[in-house]
Amino acid sequence: MIAVSKMDNKKRMMFILEEDYYFITIKLLSILKALECDKKYFADFRKLGLIFELIKNKKNLSLFNRLICGSNPNVLDAEEAVKIFCDSKLDIAVIKRVLFFLEKQQILELKKNNKTGNIDVLLKNDRINKLLEQEILKEDFQRANQLRKTIRGLRSLKLETLQSKVFGYSEVTKWVN
Repeated sequence: MIAVSKMDNKKRMMFILEEDYYFITIKLLSILKALECDKKYFADFRKLGLIFELIKNKKNLSLFNRLICGSNPNVLDAEEAVKIFCDSKLDIAVIKRVLFFLEKQQILELKKNNKTGNIDVLLKNDRINKLLEQEILKEDFQRANQLRKTIRGLRSLKLETLQSKVFGYSEVTKWVN
């Protein structure tokens, strides 16, 4: 009995919510629905990493609002922006796996864009509307909707353009090249 409880405690300590596929799936579906990706393709799935990080919590969204307004970020904001940028890059591999799973479940469609060489995403299932009605996606949907209203053309922007709009010409954008 003691060994089991120690193992359970160890598992609980090792669990990271941001790596939970259910958590990631809910966030991605709310982003795609808020950006109306059931009507048009979301260009370049790699942008989902950055958007995912920005809507993850209120603190990140608040930082986004300060960055997008063009105010000079303080040292803590700059550090947090770098963290968001790096985390968004790390999220891409997991997001890609979740997208392939959702495609197999026929919840969305993935299409390689021959012009850019990127993967575009289209929602194709009405089950998401049922989730919205149950308010499972409500908070994330509202945050993603706020991003959509702040950045025009978010669904079709290039990744580099989105990064420069959010981070400006800071150290973060220098790392991209």
